Amino acid sequence: MMPRIEILSGLDAKAPAAIRIDLNGRTLLLDAGGPLQADQPCDWYQEQHPDALLITHDHVDHLGAVRWLPDTIPLYCTPTVAQSLPAGRRWHPLPRRGQIIIEGVTVTCGLAGHSLDGIWLHLDIAGGIFYSGDFSFESLLYPFDWPPQARLALLDASYGLYEINQTECQTILRQQLNHASLLPVPPSGRALELALWCQSMALPWTLDSACQRFQKALQTLPPELLKPRIHQQLSALKPLPWQQAETQESRLIRLAADADGTGGEAARLIDDPDYTGQIIYTGYLPPKAQQDVEQGHASWYRWNVHPRTSCIQQLADALQAEQVIPLFCKLDHNGWQTALGKRLSVEPVITL
Repeated sequence: MMPRIEILSGLDAKAPAAIRIDLNGRTLLLDAGGPLQADQPCDWYQEQHPDALLITHDHVDHLGAVRWLPDTIPLYCTPTVAQSLPAGRRWHPLPRRGQIIIEGVTVTCGLAGHSLDGIWLHLDIAGGIFYSGDFSFESLLYPFDWPPQARLALLDASYGLYEINQTECQTILRQQLNHASLLPVPPSGRALELALWCQSMALPWTLDSACQRFQKALQTLPPELLKPRIHQQLSALKPLPWQQAETQESRLIRLAADADGTGGEAARLIDDPDYTGQIIYTGYLPPKAQQDVEQGHASWYRWNVHPRTSCIQQLADALQAEQVIPLFCKLDHNGWQTALGKRLSVEPVITL
């Protein structure tokens, strides 16, 4: 029987990730994404009863629907990702780098460069099926492992057709940091990347307690989860005291959770009429943040955590993929045709 691949969610939209693979009467589900916003529709999981569930990383749009699936389904993920599962959910370990056989399929895993302990998946069937989860080549913290070749590539394209590299992003952001600033950030992602960058640029900066806790936790994890020498660089970080007051001349950069500005220390400062710093978002904009930007109460300058178009092309070339499906963005068919040529596929169901 030829494998059947169905993109249940994540095609032609910034939507939760869910990919179904059917082979020889068995079903694998790659990711179980939930909605990024409470009012975002999400019903792909209905009537789904896979034989195994594989989770690439711990962001809500990749594991948020686990709570709606039967907890009798065997679930596979890396140890760090398991900490974000619903309480009491049983799980089996996926290798960070290596192979495992699941339902008779050889699955190869490697680090994806997007998040802590986040991985990509390669299924050794029908010439290879590669699913990137979310990936990046540009992280200061997290390494990317190159995968085996694959006939079909299902690739993160969250930024769509986009080609501003991280160095350019840093230059643009640096130009804005000319007075006190609050950057709402996820503690497990951009917070420490921005801290490392600020310190390298000799900028005045500080971390809130949530980000500092993650910094300490990161230093206790296996070194292979991070790029070379990052452990030492994290140990050398010297944030200014969080309690330090802003002055008219202050350029203090505050890195604080949470990333969408609706909770944590970031929300407290945003709502504080005495805080005079500018608000700068650097990632995904939920409705409240989008509204603040549109009304001039905040700014947005991207810090890359997903691939550029050239990164997608480079990975597709390395895989020697015959078919490439860009995921997690609204598709510009003509633009993607130019970028990927005859390899482009936009069908929700594929039989190899």
